[in-house]
Amino acid sequence: MSSPAATNQETALPKYELGRPIIRREQRIVFERIHHAVAQAWSASMAEYLPDNVAMEFAGLDIAPFSSVSFDANPCAQVTLFSIASTPISGFLMMSGALAKFLVRNRLGLKSASDDKTAAPFTRIETAIARETIRAMLARLGDAYTNAGLGCIGNMRDCDDLADSFLFAPEESLALLKFRMSVMSEELSLAVALSGNVFNAMCEHHPAAVAESSSREAIINVVRRLPLDVDVVLGRWQVSIGELLQLRVGEKIVLPDGEDAWLAARGIRIRRASVEVSAAGASVEIRRSARPR
Repeated sequence: MSSPAATNQETALPKYELGRPIIRREQRIVFERIHHAVAQAWSASMAEYLPDNVAMEFAGLDIAPFSSVSFDANPCAQVTLFSIASTPISGFLMMSGALAKFLVRNRLGLKSASDDKTAAPFTRIETAIARETIRAMLARLGDAYTNAGLGCIGNMRDCDDLADSFLFAPEESLALLKFRMSVMSEELSLAVALSGNVFNAMCEHHPAAVAESSSREAIINVVRRLPLDVDVVLGRWQVSIGELLQLRVGEKIVLPDGEDAWLAARGIRIRRASVEVSAAGASVEIRRSARPR
């Protein structure tokens, strides 16, 4: 049984950090959708040398300061810096050493690609293949950003130590987009980080992607097209069966209270109407001034 102090510590909410970027729900949905598509594009481009049951997956979006990003100490880990042209947005792609070694060894056709857990650094050829792989992944990431209206990726350069890049201040908030590839019950990781001002660009290009008001209007429009059984009600009054049996052709029925007929659905009045009955049939005319009752 946990103590009250422990319980309070577990349920404590994190404090709001001044300067932390704000992303609306609809912007988050659009941003996540973009990177789900990126993961699929990466998997398709690597399908020729990856096992059939292995694919890149988007693992989620997080907002965190640059100081919280941990660099993989594996000598095979790869980091490439980039920027988005004509914008103040900078970022980096960081691939874990295990994932980099797995991809390189698969491209080389080595059967032990999923079993090699040594920490030996890459050879020159392996390093070239790893960087070529990252360039190809960034090209597809750039295509996604261009199609989304964010801009194209440029100014790419490799970085041996992310802490020495001088790209971000320690307290600067980043959008961390996490990806993973599951291999032999092991998750190999990759992350794309973007400066927090990317959300301002999302506001400019996706101001109301799935806005609540638009969703409400869409629901209303769908409901308006649903089929509905409607009755033409000529009036309501109480009369005995005997009096109804005495009615003859040509006799007139005066509607009570001077009301005309109305259209009703499941007992609910929808519109008032005028009904004309003749030898040719019956017709219902909706009045221009009619309002739902």
